[in-house]
Amino acid sequence: MVKVIIAFSHRICNPYNPLIVEDGEMNEKILSLGIVLAVVLLTGPLNLVGSTANVANAQATATQKNVVRDSAAILLEGKIIPTKDYIHLYDSTPYSILNGHIAAKLPCDANSVSPLKILIGQAPNLKPANLELVKPLSTPGKLCIYHVDIPSKAGEIITDIAIQNPTTNEIKFPSTSTVVIGINEIRPLPASQGGM
Repeated sequence: MVKVIIAFSHRICNPYNPLIVEDGEMNEKILSLGIVLAVVLLTGPLNLVGSTANVANAQATATQKNVVRDSAAILLEGKIIPTKDYIHLYDSTPYSILNGHIAAKLPCDANSVSPLKILIGQAPNLKPANLELVKPLSTPGKLCIYHVDIPSKAGEIITDIAIQNPTTNEIKFPSTSTVVIGINEIRPLPASQGGM
């Protein structure tokens, strides 16, 4: 693509001053310049960006780690989780989450225990995370804030995060109920486990 543009520019411009147009060539130069600009604007940047991304993705291996910062703030006010059901909150496939953090403001009882569970893992194998109460920001009997780091242990694959209602009653989220997910580091999954 670049060679074509260079060839056009040598043909249509005065080599000593590209701004000077020689007599009788004005229409041809304007038309040629318009074609070159259209080609660059419409295809050049897209091809370069696409090629770079494809090369980078093709070279990724299961041992590479990528530092990222991806955050999702999920507002749950007014949402309902039926009994024994869940809401899928995050999916990083075809990458495994190596490092991240989850903070959740959830309904809780007078003992600061929430009936809801935050599940992490690779679907369909999700397990409850060990949430830690953030006492100063919690109101027992109403809403409590919990958080948990997402470290990936050797051999463990985490791609999915969900919130589950394991109870026999549906749960309606009150005002300001939220889950905030921050992902810091990922790694491509092996092809046998849903990777590229």
